[in-house]
Amino acid sequence: MTNEERKNYYMNRNIKLYPPMLALVWDVLFVMTITTMYFTEIKGLTYSECMLFETILTFSACVMCIPVAKLFDKVTPIVSLRFGLLGYAAFLILCIVGNTKFAILSSSVFLAFGYCVLNVKGNPLLTDSLQAVNRTKEYGKIYGKGLSIFYCLEAVGAVAISYIYDVSSNKALAFYISLGCVALAMLLSFFFKDPSKFQMRNVEVEAKVLSPSESNPIKSKNIKQADSYFKILSSIFVISILLYSFMFRGVVSIDTGSFKIYLQQLTNRGVLPLWAFGCVYGFMKLCVALSNKYQFKYDLKFGVRSLIIFNVLLVATLLINGILFIFAPYSIATVVIIIISSCIQCSLRTPNFIFINNYLQVCMPQKNLEKLYAMSAVVQYLGYAVFSAIFSGLLAAFNDNYGYSILVYLAISLPIVIGSTIFLLRTLVKKYAQKYTIIKPEYTEDE
Repeated sequence: MTNEERKNYYMNRNIKLYPPMLALVWDVLFVMTITTMYFTEIKGLTYSECMLFETILTFSACVMCIPVAKLFDKVTPIVSLRFGLLGYAAFLILCIVGNTKFAILSSSVFLAFGYCVLNVKGNPLLTDSLQAVNRTKEYGKIYGKGLSIFYCLEAVGAVAISYIYDVSSNKALAFYISLGCVALAMLLSFFFKDPSKFQMRNVEVEAKVLSPSESNPIKSKNIKQADSYFKILSSIFVISILLYSFMFRGVVSIDTGSFKIYLQQLTNRGVLPLWAFGCVYGFMKLCVALSNKYQFKYDLKFGVRSLIIFNVLLVATLLINGILFIFAPYSIATVVIIIISSCIQCSLRTPNFIFINNYLQVCMPQKNLEKLYAMSAVVQYLGYAVFSAIFSGLLAAFNDNYGYSILVYLAISLPIVIGSTIFLLRTLVKKYAQKYTIIKPEYTEDE
């Protein structure tokens, strides 16, 4: 087998394996549905301590992202992936065997570490594999496929796990199942091949055709050297997309959490039986799966106009939920409408996340991608922490009134939504106006 044939074989295998791998490691499968119940009923945490768990998780992720990127700078994405999986495993094991509040709360640090490593190093594994076989335009489709598999598994798991938790004497069973998924992901990681090996071969081949002045090793080294974080942040494009990442990830940070709070209130009032909690939550995850599967079609049709669609839907669903909950919180028609609008709201996050990643990788030089992913993860976790704290404070201020909290939250976040979206759109249009009428995910590099 020639080098070219080996490259095509292994890189295409990487691309095939990536969606199931992403489905196993995008988030901790199966446990997020019952974490609040498990922490309060089995581990003795209060609701405020459960919120503290989320705060420690997001704060740790903010602090860790750039140090993790530097720490794993010379480590291949595959090896880094395994370290991230060990972070997941440590979180699950502490949740199973930990008998103190300190053990449970500290488990969030290990989970944050896993998130950071997989966010920073997971994307380069796919992008490098796609570039090696000239399939870079399939990024959104491949990534969306992985997320759709994850949310389908999460949808089925939400129904099954809520039932199992209700009837089983072993309340930690979901954590054991998730630990098995982590072990399966670790096994899959041994079937990946490092794309950089094939990239090195390509660089060596291209160097032979360069002129003597162009093949100066000092110049080549300077060309390959990545820019510093400060230099990357000097780009208006990077600032605009990071600001948008902060805003959108922050504002939608309440999607799943507020949905679970609303369902919990319905369950407590007897409107929704416990078994239906898992079914409705699973239906929401199924909607998210479908939105991820077909998100690349929106990008191809609308380009950056999809940003406007995302934001209009986000504002509309928040407004509908707040108004209906205030005037008729527990009528059948209101419950159905709020559930549908909440499902739409939850379906907006990851297609938008893929959209942001798409523009990060196609509009910036390859040498800066890992630093960009790290900075993007930092601002998204920071947005999550800030806006979830705002919503938590509003719930406390309004005595857990879901409707008033949503409306005030919308009033606070709406100017940021509009401002950051206009800033990003103006930057993209100005940058690519000469090439595209409707900006779509074409693959170009900065000059």
